[in-house]
Amino acid sequence: MRSVCLALALLVLSSSAFAAKIVVFQESGFPTVNSQPVSAATLREALGPNATFAGIAALQNPATLEHAQLLVLPYGSAVPVSAWSGMQTYLNHGGHLLILGGKPLYVPVTGTHGHFKQEFGQDTFGRTLGFDHIYAVPVTSGSHFEWRSGYGFLPQASVQATKYYAVAGQNLDGLGYMIAPGGDKVAAPVIVSDHLYGKAMQGARIVALDFTPAPDYWASHDGIALMRAAALYAEQGATQFWIEAQYSAIRPDEIPQLTLHLRHPEPASTSPAAGSARVELLSQGKVLRTVTIPMPLAASVDAVIPFHHALPAGFYTVKATYSVGGQPREFYANGFVVEQLQALDRGPRLGVNGNFLSLNGKPFFPVGTNYFTTENNGWDFSGPRNALVWEHDFADMERHGVTFVRTGVWMPNTSLIEPSTGGVKERFLRNLEAYLAAAQAHHIVINFNFFSAVPRHASASRQAANGKTVPPPNPYLDPASVRMEHAYVTSIVRRFAQVPWLCYDLINEPSFSNPLVVYRGNMPNGDPIERRDWDQWLAQRYVHLDALAKAWSVTPSSLGSFRSIPLPTRDDMTWTRYGNPNEVRALDYNLFAQQKFWQWTHDMIAAIRATGSRQLTDVGQDEGGVTNRVLNQFYATSGVSFTTDHTYWQDDALLWDSVVAKYPGIPNITGETGYQPVDAPNGAWRYDEFTGQGLEERKWALGFADGTSGALQWDWAREPYFGIERSDGSAKVWEGMMRDLGRFAKQAEPYATGLQLPQVAIVLPQSLQMSVYNPQALTAQQNAVRVLFNYDRAAAYAVGEYQIQTLGDPRLIILPSAYGLTRAAWQALEAHVRAGATLLISGPFNESPHLHPTHRAASVGLGYKNVPLELRNQSFTFPGGTVPLVYAGDTTTILRRAELTSHQDWKEVPLGNGRILFSALPLELNTRLGSVAKVYAYALHTAGVTPEYTTTVTDPGLLICPTLLPHATLYVLASETNQTHIEFHDARSGATFTGTLPPGRAALLLVGTNGKLLASYHWHGHE
Repeated sequence: MRSVCLALALLVLSSSAFAAKIVVFQESGFPTVNSQPVSAATLREALGPNATFAGIAALQNPATLEHAQLLVLPYGSAVPVSAWSGMQTYLNHGGHLLILGGKPLYVPVTGTHGHFKQEFGQDTFGRTLGFDHIYAVPVTSGSHFEWRSGYGFLPQASVQATKYYAVAGQNLDGLGYMIAPGGDKVAAPVIVSDHLYGKAMQGARIVALDFTPAPDYWASHDGIALMRAAALYAEQGATQFWIEAQYSAIRPDEIPQLTLHLRHPEPASTSPAAGSARVELLSQGKVLRTVTIPMPLAASVDAVIPFHHALPAGFYTVKATYSVGGQPREFYANGFVVEQLQALDRGPRLGVNGNFLSLNGKPFFPVGTNYFTTENNGWDFSGPRNALVWEHDFADMERHGVTFVRTGVWMPNTSLIEPSTGGVKERFLRNLEAYLAAAQAHHIVINFNFFSAVPRHASASRQAANGKTVPPPNPYLDPASVRMEHAYVTSIVRRFAQVPWLCYDLINEPSFSNPLVVYRGNMPNGDPIERRDWDQWLAQRYVHLDALAKAWSVTPSSLGSFRSIPLPTRDDMTWTRYGNPNEVRALDYNLFAQQKFWQWTHDMIAAIRATGSRQLTDVGQDEGGVTNRVLNQFYATSGVSFTTDHTYWQDDALLWDSVVAKYPGIPNITGETGYQPVDAPNGAWRYDEFTGQGLEERKWALGFADGTSGALQWDWAREPYFGIERSDGSAKVWEGMMRDLGRFAKQAEPYATGLQLPQVAIVLPQSLQMSVYNPQALTAQQNAVRVLFNYDRAAAYAVGEYQIQTLGDPRLIILPSAYGLTRAAWQALEAHVRAGATLLISGPFNESPHLHPTHRAASVGLGYKNVPLELRNQSFTFPGGTVPLVYAGDTTTILRRAELTSHQDWKEVPLGNGRILFSALPLELNTRLGSVAKVYAYALHTAGVTPEYTTTVTDPGLLICPTLLPHATLYVLASETNQTHIEFHDARSGATFTGTLPPGRAALLLVGTNGKLLASYHWHGHE
């Protein structure tokens, strides 16, 4: 029966198709690469009698492709380099291309007349068409082929292949998919790339059958049917066909406003054929209304869909099929929800319980993703959107373990705003409502973001009347700007203030305060409001001008008054070798930035609360929150409900990311993560979903490390680098990882009823971090974390120098290479030592935040001189032995060391009930971390720190990170080594776990206090 259906389909296609000229590249001796040879007879049967064959010489003649409706390349990955120029000219003028088999355009083949050479595989030729990277993908056993949803009018066919490929790039979609038994689209063996706009290639359509077929497949009924369908679709040219809903959410007494659109930019020599569209309105699979709409001869058609009836509450689907001459060509479906706004108010309430989020009062470990849509139509809700896509995507996310989704606005919001109110337009709100309805139906919490990088409304520059460029209004300080920001934010919050599972991200990855310079550290804007606030802040902080002059090492008269002190310049904010004494001012500007961002955040939350909302709030900060911008440890007390860290750039310090981003007592999640792209100098990719899989997994897993309690991936989209779907719409293997991680989180979260802090605290030297010595401060922090966790198998939490009141009651306090400290921080540390703590100080610490000498060291019996650290190699002696230290790079140019009166490297001072252990050298800034580990091990022993686990593993590339919960311990295992054996003994329960961890990968275990393995993620344990 199947053969009869296939024959009928081919007969219908052959009777109405291929009236236009088709040119097939064919050259004797030309190699077929990553495919199977396809004979001329098979090609004629598939493509029809109008197919003509042309070799390299013919394709070099422009006349060969003149008026051709389709060019066919039947040699798999092979590209005829000698004919490429003519082919590219044809495509640039809107020609259409069909590639049969292999990796499209991946292997250049040089030569002519039967003498050919295959070059190495590369993306050079593919990139000209938007095919940026091509790689092989696995297909699950038992998978079957299906055309894209709605394209069942294409002839039935199966695909038999020995290998499948994925093409990463732009303007791509799958036309047919391999569907795994579980329903996932695991590959797209038929892809299409439409070029609708732009000068080059306008109207061009490229179809590729990107797989290696089984032997004899091309000559089979299925192979012929697939080639014929692909050729017909390719020669129709780039076409955009879609349904627009004015509002994606309407009320029961409102009428849907629907418009059908067609764009078909054929070359000037041809005209789009007249056709019609059959449109159906459905509810729960039942067709309610049907209409046929004429689609006249035009490159652009817009037609109102006449469904002008109010509808009862529910979700509605609108489907449209575009046909020409009775033959379907394109399909599209959209949807809309009919509901009262109050319907969103149902569902669990997102809350906070100490160090963890909660859902309806129960512990909640969020696992999820950023998400806007898997269609390519913008990172906001202002324009036409597809509620049916949202419904399908949220269902897919729920199926893959997603419980938390982050969305919002990632661009200037001018186009979103209604000028008369300052709030967002009604279309934005209705679209967002439909998005929320889809999330609600699939039990997914939403985190909505308002701004990105800086709170922007419009262009970030303007000209003064005299022609000089002046700074744009300050987005954080200018009262008029802040009022506009509040109006915009509260217009959204007011509409959805009672949605219990909705929370608000005030700003994505903020920078302060210059909107023209983002992601590069805090940078002055120089506007009058900032200058005024800067002067006031300095006056409040220093009170007397001579105190400021002392801090900056200038004379009071040179400063004038507190009303005229210039902001630092960009050059003042980073270290240079000599010639700029104003670098000392960087610390003050960074402190000013922390305080002003704190105030902006505090005031924004107050505006949200004024609407009646009690929903949670956060700041979606990236690693700028732990490196050199507005820092988590500062803004955590502004009123935010939880903090986040987006772990993007610090691939060698991912655990440090989680440790130092968390403020004690406030939840922290890895709110966005993924590998960052890395290209070779020739544009070749380093990472794809497979080569970057280990890094991706470690980033996700470390979202559960050291009290951080959730991980979100960027993003659920068809995005070549970060997207959880490939460009063609098939599923990356990460979807399976997400499902498994979501399952682990569900099993583990009931145990997150409290957090037992580790016995070790790292005090972050923030004065050094906010100075021009920021790189050295970060290196010290990162090495301290790595040594403690990876070498010494201890755990720690972080406390900021300026948040020293949260220090708690650790047994051991580590102050890594601080150089300078605030008086308050030192007094708190001294008090903790006197109360019984052990304090390990590494390197000089006797200076003020501006690195002026104090008497603190002498006051505790640690008098020393500050001298340059000039020797690259040092032998360091302490009670645990003698170890080598190496100060490489520019450390001997920048660093100083302490010179004790005894000229020793180490000194211990009892103080009250505690003890200070002092290293004269800044240990964490040397490169021999194994030596630092021995010093830390001595300090751990001296302080009486008891291990949470023991292990025979000595490779520091295997991380074992414990987090103590009241009735269980959550272990994160992460590999940065080629060693695979891992074993550890859980001290609380007495249980031992042995297994393997593949190189570069990660695993999670939840171990009960009784030794039972309560939950695990990708743990390969040995019985």
